[in-house]
Amino acid sequence: MSSSDASDRALSRKELARRLHRQAYQKAKERRARDPKHIAMKEAARQRRREVYQKAKERRKAALAAQSVEQKAREREKRAEERAAADRELMKMLRGKPKGSEEESAAERSDVGGRGPGGSIAHS
Repeated sequence: MSSSDASDRALSRKELARRLHRQAYQKAKERRARDPKHIAMKEAARQRRREVYQKAKERRKAALAAQSVEQKAREREKRAEERAAADRELMKMLRGKPKGSEEESAAERSDVGGRGPGGSIAHS
């Protein structure tokens, strides 16, 4: 016998072992596929995964809704502050010069010189 015959025999034993192992794996796989207990266990695991996913989805939705509500409230508050600031500026402009002030009375006296509305000279 040569060394190549011995290695062929060893390889064939390895190959035989691989084939036997593969056959055993396939038989076990087929048995599991038909086993009612295994099928029920797989279905229960699927249901648990779905429930966990749905709960996580609901939590994400609730968190997003809460965040949206908070953001809208902040935006409303910001707009209210901006409006209040604009109102204060407007009130400052309106209250800026009280009636009878020096400037208004001087402007009225200058209009007496025959000027009509708008400060133009009235032509007759």
